[in-house]
Amino acid sequence: MKYFYIRITLLFLINLLSPFFGYPRVSNSQPVRNSQLITLMDKANEMVVSATNHDSVSILLNKADEWAKAANDTHSQIDILIINGLNEFYSSNYELAIDFYYKALSRAEETQDSLLISKVNHNLGMIFDELEDYDEAIQLFEKSLEISTLLKDTAQIARSYQNIAISYQNKKDLVKALRYNNLAHHLAILRNDTTMIIDVTNNFGTIAYDQHKIDESLEYYWKALGLYEKINDQHGIALSYNNIGLAWLDKKDYKISLKYFMKSLKLANELEMYDFTGDIYSNLTVYYEELKDYKNAYFYYNKYNEVYDSLIGEKKNKTIRQIQAKFNQDKNIREMENLKQTNQAQLDSIHSARLVQIYLISIALLVVGLFVALFYLFYKEKRLATELKNKSVELRELNISKDKFFSIIAHDLKNPFSVLVSYTSLLKSDLELFSKEELKQIISDLNSASENGFNLLQNLLLWTRSQTKRIHIFKTNFQLIEIIENVKALVDLNLIDKDQRLEIETENNLMVYADKDMVATVFRNLIFNAVKFSPKGSLILIKAFSTDSYAQIDVIDNGVGIPPGSIEKIFSIENSSATHGTEGEAGSGLGLVLCQEFVVKNDGKIWVESTPGKGSVFSFTLPLSK
Repeated sequence: MKYFYIRITLLFLINLLSPFFGYPRVSNSQPVRNSQLITLMDKANEMVVSATNHDSVSILLNKADEWAKAANDTHSQIDILIINGLNEFYSSNYELAIDFYYKALSRAEETQDSLLISKVNHNLGMIFDELEDYDEAIQLFEKSLEISTLLKDTAQIARSYQNIAISYQNKKDLVKALRYNNLAHHLAILRNDTTMIIDVTNNFGTIAYDQHKIDESLEYYWKALGLYEKINDQHGIALSYNNIGLAWLDKKDYKISLKYFMKSLKLANELEMYDFTGDIYSNLTVYYEELKDYKNAYFYYNKYNEVYDSLIGEKKNKTIRQIQAKFNQDKNIREMENLKQTNQAQLDSIHSARLVQIYLISIALLVVGLFVALFYLFYKEKRLATELKNKSVELRELNISKDKFFSIIAHDLKNPFSVLVSYTSLLKSDLELFSKEELKQIISDLNSASENGFNLLQNLLLWTRSQTKRIHIFKTNFQLIEIIENVKALVDLNLIDKDQRLEIETENNLMVYADKDMVATVFRNLIFNAVKFSPKGSLILIKAFSTDSYAQIDVIDNGVGIPPGSIEKIFSIENSSATHGTEGEAGSGLGLVLCQEFVVKNDGKIWVESTPGKGSVFSFTLPLSK
C-alpha cells in the first residue's frame, strides 16, 4: 500500500494520454470511430479516476460497448474493457479489474495490437504489485517495457522503469530500485513530463528513507511537496505530508512529526483516501508507542486494523488466480485449435493400418489408465485417512490451547482487576482515613496491578493474533544493540524499584536479519522475567555474540531458578502456569510461549539452562544479517 496513490496517478495518465503519443499498432485495419462513441469514452475517462463515479462510468461504458459492437469496432471494444478495468481498480475491486484486463489482453492478442497489449500488461502489473506479488508484477512491467521499446514509445518506457523501481523497492532490493528510478528520472526530464518528475522525486525520497538516509530523504520529500503544491495535486500533497512526518519521527522530533501526520490524515479523509489512512494510522501507532502514550497508541492501532481488515484478502487473491488460470487455459485452447487446423490435412492422409494401430494403442492405454485410476483412488483414500488423523490431533491441540487461553483470562486477568476494584472502592468511600504513606503504597499497588494487566493483555493479543495467522513477518537487517537499549529503557523503573543492575556485553555492530517487532517482544518478556524472578540488589547480564551464521543472545540472572521437571514445559501453552516473582509480581506463563513462537518464526532456536536457587540462562539464536 506504500505507493498506492502514485500507482493511481500513473494508471490515470496512461489511460488519459495514450491517444496523444502516436503509438504504432500492428493491426492494419480499424473502423472509423464514431464521434458519439469517442465522446462517451472520453467522458468515462474523465470520470473514472474517482471511485464515487463507479456506477455512472459503468452506465456510460455499457452504452459505448453497444455502439462499438454495432459498428464492429474491435479496437474500441478493447479500449472499453480497459476503462472498465480502471473503473474497478479505483474502487478496489481488483478481481473484477483483472477479469476485464485479461479479456482485453485476449482480444488484443487476437488482433495483434501491440499498443494495447503493452498497456494491459502494464495495468496488470500495478494490480499485482498492490497485491504484494512483486515478482509477477515485475514480469508484467518488463513485458510492457519490451513491447514499448520496440514501438519506441518513450512515455510508456518511462512509466515501466518507474513501476519496476517501485516493485523492487517493495522487495527491499534497493540497488535495482535506485537504478530503475534513475532511468525513469532521466526519461521524464527528456520528455519534460512534470507529473512523472514529481513522482520519481518522491520515489528517490522513499528509497533514501529505506536506506536509512533520513536527511537525504527529507530533501526529496520537501522538493516533491513543493512540486505537488505547484500543480495543486492534493493526493500527492497528502502523501508528502505523511512521508515528511515519518522522516521526522525517525529523527525523534515528535512535535514536527505529529504535525505532518495530522495534516496528512486530515487531507486523506477529505479526499476519501481510505486505504492510505491505514498507513497514517500505523505511523501514529508507532509515534505514540515511542512516547509511551499507550492509550493513543492502542486507539490508532485499532483504527489501522479497521482499514487493514477491509483490504484484499486471501479469497480475492484466490479468485484472481482462478481468472489468471482461466485466461492461460483459453489461450492454450486457441493455440491448440490453430495447431489442429494446421495438421488436419496431414491427419486425413494417414493409412487405415495406422488407424488400427492407434485404436490398439488407445485400448492398451485405457487399460493402463484404469489401473492408474484404481491405484490413485486407493492412494487418495489412504491419504484422506492420514489427513483425518492429523486433523484430529490438531483439533485436540487447539482445544487444549483454547482451554488454557480461557483459563488465563478467567484467572490471571481477574487478579489485577480485583486489586483495582478493591482499592478504588476504598479510596472512593474512605479516602480521608488514609495517611500520605498509605496512599503512596495504594497508588504503587494500583500502578503494579495496571502494568500487570496491561502486559498480560498485550501478550494475549499477540498470542491470539499469532494463532489466527494475523501477524505478518517483515524481516529486515538491524543492529541488536538498538533493540536491547530500547527494552532497557522500558525496564529501568523496575530495576530501580528492586535495586538491580542490567549490564550488556555485545559485539560491535552485531546485526541480524529478523522481524524487529517480534525480536523486541522476545527481549521484553525475557528481561522482565529476569527482573521479576531475581532478588533485590542482583545483577542481570545480557550477552550477544556471533556463531557461524547465527547470533546467540543469553539473558543471565541470579534468581530463583527453575526446577528440572518444569524446564521442558515452560515453552508450551498446554503446560504453562501462572508464577509469581520474588516480590510477588504476577505472571501468566504466556510470555515464554510467545517468545518460543516468535523465535521459531524468525528461523531461530530458544532454550534455557537453570539451577534452582542460583539462577537461569535463557538463550536464543537469530540469523545474521544478509
